Amino acid sequence: MSETTGKRKWVRWSLYGGGALLLIASFFVVRFLTAAGMFTTLTQEVDADCTAIEAVPGPEDIVIDRERRMAFVAATDRRLVQSGEPGSDAVRGGIYVIDMEGASDSWRLRPVTAFEPEDFRPHGIGLYVDATGRRFLHVVNHPARGGHTVEIFEVMEEGLLEHRQTVESDLLVSPNDVQPVSADTFYATNDHGSGTEFGQLIENFFLLSKSNVVYWDGEEARIVAEGISFANGINVSPDGDHVYVAGTIDMKLRIYDREAETGALEMTDSVYLSTGLDNIDVQEDGRLLIGAHPKMTAFLDHASDPAALSPSQVIEVTPHAEGGGEARTLMLDNGEELSGSSVAAGYDGLMLVAGVFEPKILVCSQKAALSAQ
Repeated sequence: MSETTGKRKWVRWSLYGGGALLLIASFFVVRFLTAAGMFTTLTQEVDADCTAIEAVPGPEDIVIDRERRMAFVAATDRRLVQSGEPGSDAVRGGIYVIDMEGASDSWRLRPVTAFEPEDFRPHGIGLYVDATGRRFLHVVNHPARGGHTVEIFEVMEEGLLEHRQTVESDLLVSPNDVQPVSADTFYATNDHGSGTEFGQLIENFFLLSKSNVVYWDGEEARIVAEGISFANGINVSPDGDHVYVAGTIDMKLRIYDREAETGALEMTDSVYLSTGLDNIDVQEDGRLLIGAHPKMTAFLDHASDPAALSPSQVIEVTPHAEGGGEARTLMLDNGEELSGSSVAAGYDGLMLVAGVFEPKILVCSQKAALSAQ
């Protein structure tokens, strides 16, 4: 074979290889953008008849103590944290309470944050009430110093918090949400299996199902569920027999049977809801309210630019005793009323809806016209 012929073959195979790599890369790009909602079109909004409460920036998660008629709000100014501006290292988030007595137009946030830990940037939260009426708030914390913890507080009079314990574990690699099942035990979601920025970028782009759920038994943590693509919100059924986990990237609600003595989980069902699921609120009657992001690409734009609108959605899921259930959209907004919804917490026919960044909380009706999901 002549030298010229050899060069031609090398060029030809290089072109074949480059074309194949380009085709593969294009496949993953389109797959990622499709999953992230780039090609999703919102054809009809669902008005939930909302009014706004002024809030602090980043009221990302809300849980309601329905007996005491108070809502706990976890907030951190995430835009300031990620900006790298002077003072961003010193950002301390907080826990706030909304007293839900009286007319909703009188509701306001008041701070109840404990003085410790000093390095406190709350994320997901969960409330547990024991048989004697003692209340405990568990909080995912992303300290400025690095690492991740779950902080356990006891709820005192007027909703004030007293710090009880800091939980650390090598298995809390990227915790997002937490759901206590006793004063000192909890489930927590890791939204990524990797703790590095590069590893998380790879997981997101290739839609890898590497995230998981860990169970803290009071002494140590262990993985009890895995194979999830961006595990996000977590909650338990009113009877404690089932655990619900929201997948943001794969858009699935996973349902697990729970072994109370060991904390073990067994997945029994999953529901594809065609939107990026975030936090889960469980009503007293067993219905689920889920804050969601129908266009994740818009949410990423909103994260870096407050002027970029990100649609907000609230999904209601009604599980059936014999299996399966019904899902409906209670709210769907193009982002003008609220951008980047992450949570909807319901009480007495109303729901508090908030987002990851915006300094406001919506008070909306759960009885607005429903659209089939």
